[in-house]
Amino acid sequence: MALHFGLRQLEHFVAVVEAGSFSEAAERSFIAQPALSISIRKLEESVGVPLLLRGTRGVSLTAAGTELLDEARRCLLHAERARQNARLAALGELGVVRLGFVGSAIYQLLPRRLPGFMARHPGVRLEVSEGVTITLLQAMREGRMDVGVIRLPADDVDGFRIIEVEKDDIIAVLPRGHRLAERQNIELAELADESFVMFSRTQVPRLRGTLFDACRAAGFVPRVVQEATQAFTMVGLVGSGVGVALMPGVIRHFQSEQVRFVPLSGTGVHGCLTLALATLEGGTSAATERLCEAIMTPEAAAAA
Repeated sequence: MALHFGLRQLEHFVAVVEAGSFSEAAERSFIAQPALSISIRKLEESVGVPLLLRGTRGVSLTAAGTELLDEARRCLLHAERARQNARLAALGELGVVRLGFVGSAIYQLLPRRLPGFMARHPGVRLEVSEGVTITLLQAMREGRMDVGVIRLPADDVDGFRIIEVEKDDIIAVLPRGHRLAERQNIELAELADESFVMFSRTQVPRLRGTLFDACRAAGFVPRVVQEATQAFTMVGLVGSGVGVALMPGVIRHFQSEQVRFVPLSGTGVHGCLTLALATLEGGTSAATERLCEAIMTPEAAAAA
Protein backbone atom coordinates (compact mmCIF):
# COMPACT_ATOMS: atom_id res chain seq x y z
CA MET A 1 0.00 0.00 0.00
CA ALA A 2 1.40 3.38 -1.00
CA LEU A 3 1.96 5.94 1.74
CA HIS A 4 0.28 9.30 1.28
CA PHE A 5 2.25 11.17 3.92
CA GLY A 6 5.90 11.95 4.44
CA LEU A 7 8.51 12.63 7.09
CA ARG A 8 7.69 16.33 7.21
CA GLN A 9 4.12 15.58 8.28
CA LEU A 10 5.34 13.20 10.96
CA GLU A 11 7.72 15.90 12.19
CA HIS A 12 4.82 18.34 12.38
CA PHE A 13 2.69 15.81 14.26
CA VAL A 14 5.40 15.15 16.85
CA ALA A 15 6.07 18.87 17.19
CA VAL A 16 2.41 19.63 17.93
CA VAL A 17 2.21 16.85 20.52
CA GLU A 18 5.40 17.93 22.27
CA ALA A 19 4.45 21.63 22.21
CA GLY A 20 0.89 20.97 23.33
CA SER A 21 -0.62 23.46 20.90
CA PHE A 22 -0.55 24.41 17.25
CA SER A 23 0.60 27.95 17.90
CA GLU A 24 3.56 26.90 20.04
CA ALA A 25 4.54 24.13 17.59
CA ALA A 26 4.34 26.55 14.66
CA GLU A 27 6.66 28.97 16.45
CA ARG A 28 9.17 26.25 17.33
CA SER A 29 9.09 24.79 13.82
CA PHE A 30 9.37 28.15 12.07
CA ILE A 31 6.21 27.50 10.06
CA ALA A 32 2.99 29.46 9.72
CA GLN A 33 0.21 28.06 11.88
CA PRO A 34 -2.26 27.65 8.97
CA ALA A 35 0.32 25.61 7.05
CA LEU A 36 0.94 23.46 10.12
CA SER A 37 -2.80 22.86 10.53
CA ILE A 38 -3.08 21.81 6.88
CA SER A 39 -0.14 19.40 7.29
CA ILE A 40 -1.76 17.71 10.31
CA ARG A 41 -5.13 17.53 8.57
CA LYS A 42 -3.56 15.81 5.54
CA LEU A 43 -1.79 13.36 7.84
CA GLU A 44 -5.10 12.48 9.51
CA GLU A 45 -6.75 12.08 6.13
CA SER A 46 -3.95 9.77 5.00
CA VAL A 47 -4.17 7.67 8.16
CA GLY A 48 -7.96 7.70 7.99
CA VAL A 49 -8.68 8.55 11.63
CA PRO A 50 -8.35 11.59 13.93
CA LEU A 51 -5.04 11.81 15.73
CA LEU A 52 -5.48 14.93 17.83
CA LEU A 53 -8.29 16.37 19.88
CA ARG A 54 -8.40 20.18 19.64
CA GLY A 55 -9.54 22.09 22.70
CA THR A 56 -9.36 25.51 24.29
CA ARG A 57 -6.47 24.35 26.44
CA GLY A 58 -4.49 22.91 23.56
CA VAL A 59 -4.37 19.49 21.95
CA SER A 60 -4.45 15.92 23.26
CA LEU A 61 -3.92 12.58 21.60
CA THR A 62 -6.62 10.19 20.48
CA ALA A 63 -5.98 6.47 20.94
CA ALA A 64 -4.85 6.31 17.32
CA GLY A 65 -2.59 9.31 17.85
CA THR A 66 -1.00 7.65 20.87
CA GLU A 67 -0.16 4.59 18.77
CA LEU A 68 1.21 6.72 15.95
CA LEU A 69 3.36 8.91 18.18
CA ASP A 70 5.89 6.23 19.18
CA GLU A 71 6.10 4.92 15.63
CA ALA A 72 6.52 8.45 14.27
CA ARG A 73 9.40 9.12 16.64
CA ARG A 74 11.06 5.85 15.67
CA CYS A 75 10.55 6.58 12.00
CA LEU A 76 12.12 10.02 12.32
CA LEU A 77 15.01 8.59 14.31
CA HIS A 78 15.66 5.95 11.65
CA ALA A 79 15.39 8.54 8.90
CA GLU A 80 17.95 10.77 10.60
CA ARG A 81 20.24 7.81 11.14
CA ALA A 82 19.87 6.86 7.48
CA ARG A 83 20.73 10.42 6.45
CA GLN A 84 23.82 10.46 8.64
CA ASN A 85 24.93 7.02 7.43
CA ALA A 86 24.51 8.07 3.81
CA ARG A 87 26.70 11.12 4.43
CA LEU A 88 29.31 9.03 6.24
CA ALA A 89 29.32 6.47 3.41
CA ALA A 90 29.83 9.25 0.87
CA LEU A 91 32.80 10.46 2.92
CA GLY A 92 34.26 6.97 3.17
CA GLU A 93 33.63 6.73 6.91
CA LEU A 94 31.01 3.99 6.79
CA GLY A 95 30.48 0.83 4.77
CA VAL A 96 31.98 -2.53 3.91
CA VAL A 97 35.15 -3.02 1.87
CA ARG A 98 35.95 -6.47 0.52
CA LEU A 99 39.74 -6.84 0.44
CA GLY A 100 41.56 -9.72 -1.19
CA PHE A 101 45.28 -10.35 -0.97
CA VAL A 102 48.00 -12.74 -2.04
CA GLY A 103 49.56 -14.72 0.78
CA SER A 104 52.82 -12.78 1.00
CA ALA A 105 50.94 -9.54 1.74
CA ILE A 106 49.96 -10.84 5.17
CA TYR A 107 53.53 -11.10 6.45
CA GLN A 108 54.44 -7.40 6.39
CA LEU A 109 52.40 -5.06 4.19
CA LEU A 110 48.91 -5.54 5.63
CA PRO A 111 49.96 -5.83 9.30
CA ARG A 112 51.69 -2.46 8.89
CA ARG A 113 48.88 -0.65 7.09
CA LEU A 114 45.54 -2.11 8.24
CA PRO A 115 45.63 -1.35 12.00
CA GLY A 116 46.00 2.38 11.36
CA PHE A 117 43.20 2.36 8.81
CA MET A 118 40.81 0.53 11.15
CA ALA A 119 41.65 2.88 14.02
CA ARG A 120 40.97 5.97 11.90
CA HIS A 121 37.83 4.59 10.24
CA PRO A 122 35.95 2.50 12.82
CA GLY A 123 32.75 2.72 10.78
CA VAL A 124 34.28 0.79 7.87
CA ARG A 125 34.12 -2.99 8.14
CA LEU A 126 36.71 -5.04 6.26
CA GLU A 127 35.89 -8.43 4.76
CA VAL A 128 39.23 -10.04 3.91
CA SER A 129 40.08 -13.15 1.93
CA GLU A 130 43.27 -14.72 0.64
CA GLY A 131 43.77 -15.83 -2.94
CA VAL A 132 46.18 -15.78 -5.84
CA THR A 133 46.44 -12.96 -8.35
CA ILE A 134 44.38 -14.78 -11.00
CA THR A 135 41.45 -15.44 -8.67
CA LEU A 136 41.58 -11.99 -7.08
CA LEU A 137 41.33 -10.25 -10.45
CA GLN A 138 38.45 -12.51 -11.45
CA ALA A 139 36.61 -11.79 -8.20
CA MET A 140 36.90 -8.06 -8.83
CA ARG A 141 35.63 -8.44 -12.40
CA GLU A 142 32.60 -10.34 -11.10
CA GLY A 143 31.85 -7.76 -8.41
CA ARG A 144 32.65 -10.08 -5.51
CA MET A 145 35.64 -8.03 -4.32
CA ASP A 146 36.40 -4.31 -4.13
CA VAL A 147 40.20 -4.18 -3.98
CA GLY A 148 43.05 -6.66 -4.20
CA VAL A 149 46.71 -6.77 -3.24
CA ILE A 150 48.17 -8.71 -6.14
CA ARG A 151 51.56 -9.85 -7.34
CA LEU A 152 53.07 -8.29 -10.47
CA PRO A 153 53.56 -8.99 -13.28
CA ALA A 154 49.98 -10.11 -13.94
CA ASP A 155 48.07 -11.04 -17.07
CA ASP A 156 44.82 -9.52 -18.33
CA VAL A 157 44.72 -6.36 -16.25
CA ASP A 158 42.84 -4.25 -18.80
CA GLY A 159 40.19 -2.22 -17.01
CA PHE A 160 42.09 -2.22 -13.71
CA ARG A 161 43.89 0.56 -11.92
CA ILE A 162 47.22 -0.93 -10.84
CA ILE A 163 49.47 0.86 -8.35
CA GLU A 164 52.78 -0.60 -7.19
CA VAL A 165 53.04 -0.68 -3.41
CA GLU A 166 56.09 -2.70 -2.38
CA LYS A 167 59.21 -4.20 -3.94
CA ASP A 168 60.88 -7.37 -2.68
CA ASP A 169 63.88 -9.63 -3.30
CA ILE A 170 64.01 -13.33 -4.07
CA ILE A 171 65.40 -15.41 -1.22
CA ALA A 172 66.26 -19.09 -0.88
CA VAL A 173 64.32 -21.29 1.53
CA LEU A 174 66.42 -24.28 2.62
CA PRO A 175 65.88 -27.24 4.95
CA ARG A 176 67.51 -26.62 8.33
CA GLY A 177 70.22 -29.24 7.75
CA HIS A 178 71.06 -28.16 4.19
CA ARG A 179 74.73 -27.68 3.36
CA LEU A 180 74.15 -23.96 2.63
CA ALA A 181 71.68 -23.25 5.44
CA GLU A 182 74.14 -21.47 7.73
CA ARG A 183 75.56 -19.16 5.07
CA GLN A 184 74.87 -15.40 5.33
CA ASN A 185 74.05 -15.32 1.63
CA ILE A 186 74.51 -17.51 -1.42
CA GLU A 187 74.69 -17.17 -5.16
CA LEU A 188 71.61 -18.49 -6.96
CA ALA A 189 73.86 -20.61 -9.19
CA GLU A 190 74.88 -22.62 -6.11
CA LEU A 191 71.38 -24.16 -6.12
CA ALA A 192 71.60 -25.39 -9.73
CA ASP A 193 71.74 -29.07 -8.79
CA GLU A 194 68.96 -28.95 -6.17
CA SER A 195 65.41 -30.27 -6.35
CA PHE A 196 62.92 -27.39 -6.19
CA VAL A 197 59.53 -26.84 -4.63
CA MET A 198 57.99 -24.28 -6.98
CA PHE A 199 54.86 -22.16 -7.24
CA SER A 200 52.09 -23.74 -9.30
CA ARG A 201 52.31 -23.18 -13.06
CA THR A 202 48.50 -22.88 -13.32
CA GLN A 203 47.67 -20.85 -10.19
CA VAL A 204 50.75 -18.64 -9.82
CA PRO A 205 52.18 -18.56 -13.36
CA ARG A 206 53.74 -15.10 -13.47
CA LEU A 207 55.57 -15.34 -10.13
CA ARG A 208 56.79 -18.77 -11.17
CA GLY A 209 57.95 -17.25 -14.45
CA THR A 210 59.91 -14.54 -12.65
CA LEU A 211 61.67 -17.16 -10.53
CA PHE A 212 62.48 -19.25 -13.60
CA ASP A 213 63.89 -16.16 -15.34
CA ALA A 214 66.21 -15.54 -12.38
CA CYS A 215 67.42 -19.14 -12.51
CA ARG A 216 68.04 -18.96 -16.25
CA ALA A 217 70.03 -15.75 -15.72
CA ALA A 218 72.12 -17.70 -13.19
CA GLY A 219 72.80 -20.39 -15.81
CA PHE A 220 70.36 -23.20 -15.05
CA VAL A 221 66.74 -24.34 -15.28
CA PRO A 222 65.35 -25.48 -11.91
CA ARG A 223 64.38 -29.13 -11.55
CA VAL A 224 60.89 -28.96 -10.05
CA VAL A 225 59.79 -31.97 -8.01
CA GLN A 226 56.75 -30.46 -6.28
CA GLU A 227 54.37 -27.57 -6.91
CA ALA A 228 52.24 -25.62 -4.43
CA THR A 229 50.01 -22.57 -4.48
CA GLN A 230 50.42 -21.06 -1.02
CA ALA A 231 53.68 -19.81 0.45
CA PHE A 232 53.25 -21.49 3.84
CA THR A 233 52.66 -24.83 2.06
CA MET A 234 55.94 -24.42 0.21
CA VAL A 235 57.75 -23.65 3.46
CA GLY A 236 56.27 -26.79 4.98
CA LEU A 237 57.38 -28.91 2.03
CA VAL A 238 60.90 -27.50 2.23
CA GLY A 239 60.96 -28.21 5.97
CA SER A 240 59.90 -31.78 5.20
CA GLY A 241 62.95 -32.26 3.00
CA VAL A 242 61.14 -32.31 -0.36
CA GLY A 243 63.49 -29.73 -1.85
CA VAL A 244 64.56 -26.09 -1.74
CA ALA A 245 62.48 -23.10 -2.80
CA LEU A 246 62.77 -19.58 -4.11
CA MET A 247 60.28 -17.19 -2.56
CA PRO A 248 59.59 -13.48 -1.91
CA GLY A 249 61.90 -12.16 0.78
CA VAL A 250 59.00 -11.18 3.02
CA ILE A 251 58.48 -14.88 3.76
CA ARG A 252 61.37 -14.63 6.24
CA HIS A 253 58.82 -13.24 8.72
CA PHE A 254 57.23 -16.70 8.76
CA GLN A 255 58.42 -18.61 11.81
CA SER A 256 59.61 -22.18 11.23
CA GLU A 257 62.26 -24.18 13.01
CA GLN A 258 62.53 -26.57 10.07
CA VAL A 259 63.83 -24.14 7.43
CA ARG A 260 66.37 -21.36 6.95
CA PHE A 261 65.76 -18.23 4.89
CA VAL A 262 68.98 -17.27 3.12
CA PRO A 263 69.42 -14.04 1.10
CA LEU A 264 70.70 -14.33 -2.46
CA SER A 265 73.50 -12.27 -3.92
CA GLY A 266 74.13 -11.39 -7.52
CA THR A 267 72.04 -9.83 -10.26
CA GLY A 268 68.39 -10.39 -11.07
CA VAL A 269 67.27 -11.26 -7.54
CA HIS A 270 66.91 -7.85 -5.86
CA GLY A 271 63.78 -5.70 -6.13
CA CYS A 272 62.37 -7.92 -8.87
CA LEU A 273 59.13 -8.87 -7.09
CA THR A 274 56.27 -6.42 -6.74
CA LEU A 275 53.11 -6.21 -4.67
CA ALA A 276 50.49 -3.93 -6.17
CA LEU A 277 47.05 -2.60 -5.40
CA ALA A 278 44.35 -3.37 -7.96
CA THR A 279 40.87 -1.88 -8.32
CA LEU A 280 38.52 -1.70 -11.27
CA GLU A 281 38.77 1.62 -13.05
CA GLY A 282 35.90 3.86 -11.96
CA GLY A 283 33.08 3.13 -9.57
CA THR A 284 34.98 2.40 -6.35
CA SER A 285 33.35 3.53 -3.12
CA ALA A 286 34.76 6.31 -0.96
CA ALA A 287 35.57 3.76 1.76
CA THR A 288 37.51 1.67 -0.77
CA GLU A 289 39.47 4.75 -1.83
CA ARG A 290 40.34 5.50 1.79
CA LEU A 291 41.61 1.94 2.25
CA CYS A 292 43.71 2.23 -0.90
CA GLU A 293 45.23 5.46 0.37
CA ALA A 294 46.12 3.78 3.66
CA ILE A 295 47.78 0.81 1.95
CA MET A 296 49.69 3.03 -0.45
CA THR A 297 50.91 5.51 2.17
CA PRO A 298 53.46 4.30 4.74
CA GLU A 299 53.23 7.64 6.54
CA ALA A 300 49.54 7.02 7.27
CA ALA A 301 50.37 3.76 9.00
CA ALA A 302 53.22 5.29 10.97
CA ALA A 303 51.03 8.16 12.21
CA ALA A 304 48.36 5.85 13.63
